[in-house]
Amino acid sequence: MIFGASIPVELRWPNQEFHRQVEPIIRRIRRRCWQTLAAEAVLALLICLLPRMFLAEIFWMLLIFLDMFLSFFLYGCGNRTIRRIKALYKKEENRPQIVYADLTNSGRVHGLHPLPFAGVLLVNLVLTVCLGKSQPDLKPAFWALMGCQCLIALLSFFMDRLRNRVISADSAVNANYNRARKKVMAKAMLELMILSTCLPLAIGAAYTVNQGNLRLGEFASIAGFIAYFLLVILVIALLAYRMYQIDRKYQGQMFLGDDDDAHWIWGMFYYNPKDSRNMVEKRVGIGSTMNLARPAGKWAMAFLGLVIAAVFVFLGFFAVEETLPMRAQVQEDEVICRQLIVNERIRKTDVRDTELLEQMPEPIVRTNGSATVEYLKGTFRVGQEKGCQLFVRRDARVILRIRTDQKTYYITGENDRLTEELYGQLQ
Repeated sequence: MIFGASIPVELRWPNQEFHRQVEPIIRRIRRRCWQTLAAEAVLALLICLLPRMFLAEIFWMLLIFLDMFLSFFLYGCGNRTIRRIKALYKKEENRPQIVYADLTNSGRVHGLHPLPFAGVLLVNLVLTVCLGKSQPDLKPAFWALMGCQCLIALLSFFMDRLRNRVISADSAVNANYNRARKKVMAKAMLELMILSTCLPLAIGAAYTVNQGNLRLGEFASIAGFIAYFLLVILVIALLAYRMYQIDRKYQGQMFLGDDDDAHWIWGMFYYNPKDSRNMVEKRVGIGSTMNLARPAGKWAMAFLGLVIAAVFVFLGFFAVEETLPMRAQVQEDEVICRQLIVNERIRKTDVRDTELLEQMPEPIVRTNGSATVEYLKGTFRVGQEKGCQLFVRRDARVILRIRTDQKTYYITGENDRLTEELYGQLQ
């Protein structure tokens, strides 16, 4: 397989003429990939020099999309070129190829045992409930991680029940090959679930040990996330290596089936109206992909397009919001806080107490909202008080605290002078 294009047995090594034409193409695509990677590294460093953090975040996100597009483009170019060269060597193109295979045991092979997965889910559920009680501010994050665990478990069962590959005319070879691959996949999924179980435990421990020091707790949590993602990458790398070892072991027993390059767009996207399957194994790499000719595949691609469009809309909204100043003013009988949209309305008759602060109580823990380099906006725990509404510039030297019977608000105006004027209007 070269760039997602299948290579017939007669064109594989030692067919020197074919490889003499293919190797320059591989070197050229590889060189362009390295050039693209170097250019993106330079762009990433230049983005770090931008004066405002939100601009850097937006450009980094755009750089990620650019990297994905260029990767697909270069891979697709390589696929089309290899297929064009292969077509020159293709003989008896219209002659049907018939291979008889014994499929007695090929459809009964599974590699996943449900008991370990159920045990990990149960342990994670107990941890989520206990940690949610001890760290109520982090309860949404713990339950989100629990949801990820459930998704991994569902994906594991789904992958285990994918249609088995037929690589040989011998049914025993097919069964052993698919059993080995599914066991390796199930093992990797279980390892990911165990890692995801350890993550909330590490986060809860970090915030418990460093409860009096918010910055140290956040630093410990970030370090935990970095370690978690590095371990996830290690698990995926081991999975790819194990799959490669299995394919290498059975390479001599694989026969050449039908050339289905025409069903793989750019060697990446599967489109076959005659195939009733919704999911198929990827042409290159590990995992599965959808049959885009099926209704489920079309709906999935439409949803993916909406998600990508929503990301760009969100980036635009984020850029506009970060550039607009935060305004707080008294209008008639209400205190109105707005930034792009009206975020808070406080009736003057509900105000019980007002106070100007030079700094906010620590620690400040976000429950729901945004905490950017410029602003704190949303619901936070401030000190020991929960459910506080913040509408605060990070560079503010004076902060207005408004207490009502229901909530406590921390507000700043467009600048410190306007914050002091707002305080005077509420006296």
